Amino acid sequence: MKTNQRIDKVLEFIPFGSTVADIGCDHGYVLIKGVIDGRINHGIGVDVSKGPFQQAISNLEEYRVQEKIEIRLGDGLKPIVEGECDICVIGGMGGRLIRNILEENTKKSKSFKRLVLQPMNSERTLRQFLIDNDWTIINEEILVLDRLYLYIVAEKGNMKVDNDFIFDIGPILATIKDNGRDKYIEEKIFKLQNILLSIKKGKKNDEIRVKEIEELIRKWRSYLEN
Repeated sequence: MKTNQRIDKVLEFIPFGSTVADIGCDHGYVLIKGVIDGRINHGIGVDVSKGPFQQAISNLEEYRVQEKIEIRLGDGLKPIVEGECDICVIGGMGGRLIRNILEENTKKSKSFKRLVLQPMNSERTLRQFLIDNDWTIINEEILVLDRLYLYIVAEKGNMKVDNDFIFDIGPILATIKDNGRDKYIEEKIFKLQNILLSIKKGKKNDEIRVKEIEELIRKWRSYLEN
């Protein structure tokens, strides 16, 4: 069946025999591959767009997994019934949108045992929301492909954060050192350096903002050097 490294990476975080809600399921391949592999016992895919929704239904028929997967048309967690799935997968969208989906449906989001999230940006916002709302981040990984893909896995529990910068780098990425993690840091530094250059070239040099960015760069570099 159609698969790729991003789908395979999501499935690594799903225990065998799980019931899974995939929000923004697109064509349904995460659920289909999960069922075929035996990781997913029952899946519910949700998409707000009619095109992907219809294609997902067609794909279920092609791979003969209709008995184990349902596809529902709707926005965020609205089509999901509280408690019907153990795991919630949300990916391929911004961290603020993922936060909003979870925040707008608090009872439903807290009914999941595990969240598998893949924010395309605004990961600081998402991490802070999770930790502030009694989720413990148990894993973070970077998949290096045409771009960097961050995966955040969270389960229920209280997580203490020592310093505010942990929301930026992530509590798990702060403790490991590998090629993906280092590329993630290097990309953050590169973007900050470009912002710094733009400010310094501007007509009004904001010295306070310059110092703030220079301090952020120093913090990111400290994780590369240790």
